[in-house]
Amino acid sequence: IFEFDADFQHDPELIPQFLEKIDQGADLVLGSRYMRGGSIPRYWGLMRKVLSVGGNFYIRLLMLDRQIHDWTTGYRAIRPWVFEKVRGKITELKTYTFQISFLYFAKKAGAKIAEVPLNFAERKWGESKMPGMSSTLKTFTFVTKTRIFDFLHSRFFKFGTVGFTGFLVNFLFLRLFRSLGLKEFWAWLFSTEAAIINNYILNNLWTFKEKKIGGVKKTISKFFQFNLTSVGALTIQSVFGPLGVKLVGVKYDAAVLAFVVVCLVLPYNYLMYNLVIWKTWKLPWRKKLEPHK
Repeated sequence: IFEFDADFQHDPELIPQFLEKIDQGADLVLGSRYMRGGSIPRYWGLMRKVLSVGGNFYIRLLMLDRQIHDWTTGYRAIRPWVFEKVRGKITELKTYTFQISFLYFAKKAGAKIAEVPLNFAERKWGESKMPGMSSTLKTFTFVTKTRIFDFLHSRFFKFGTVGFTGFLVNFLFLRLFRSLGLKEFWAWLFSTEAAIINNYILNNLWTFKEKKIGGVKKTISKFFQFNLTSVGALTIQSVFGPLGVKLVGVKYDAAVLAFVVVCLVLPYNYLMYNLVIWKTWKLPWRKKLEPHK
């Protein structure tokens, strides 16, 4: 399925290049004005250039995707399965919002994206269909809201939220153990273990629910494995926590704990959880060792 402008701003002679990309395995091919070899018309006014170039930069920045250079292009070759998968989700969207949303949902559906350099030509027939400012604002609103929604439903956000509850558990138990007369080292050690238990339960039920660990035996064995991987977190907090308190004073223990957790423990834990416990990531050499199915 092809989408292109009938006023010949989209060069039909590029169609064989689109089809070649499809034959090479692409599911959606874009005519890109902003990749090497592409261009926009020189006669465009400053405002249109700013909106087009700046808009694409903003979208690429929010989408965190360096592969796609032109999110608003209307010159596309689309495999039928991609069109059928996406069409029901974008029936009420128009202009640039339609182009961006189609590409966004196609990527989420697993479509392989490729690009062909496009020199966007001068119009030979018809008039400009450039949308007004209200439509442009709707497009920027769509992109921003979509990415905020994605972030709030992302694994990393859930992980961070669970980490914050772990911080609260850690802080409260730290105060409790101190009030019971435990030495600083043991107070930090036991409060950290309480946070580890909290994080294991919540991450298993929420953050990594698609990889949820089930069964009594497996849950227990994974919990011990979780504790082993958390030795790093225990070590980090048990060493840097008391050290920080010694440097800045016990009245700043909350700030010390926040620094240690956010800057040291969270990155370590996120790495361990994805690589070892729930195994959502695979190391490059591990992929090579796996037999082909």
